[in-house]
Amino acid sequence: MTPKKAVYLIIFLSVANIALTVCSFMELNKEKPLPSLSIPALDNLVEDTKIRQSIILQALLIGQHKEGLHEGDNVGLCPACQEELQEQLRITEI
Repeated sequence: MTPKKAVYLIIFLSVANIALTVCSFMELNKEKPLPSLSIPALDNLVEDTKIRQSIILQALLIGQHKEGLHEGDNVGLCPACQEELQEQLRITEI
């Protein structure tokens, strides 16, 4: 096989590959999307998990606060920092 024929073969295979890729992409777009299910028990479980994770994070931050690993106002989720910040704020009536 001459180099010229090999180049033509590679070009043909590349064009065929592109054509097959486009055809398969078009077939994927024709398929209907999967229906989404809403399960109330699963939604409640997800919410409970988020609440549990935030409680665990706050417990860790309180431990770090007591050890002095972070200064006040640096960590917005630390309940102890928020209490100190609220004590510093004074509400005045106009």
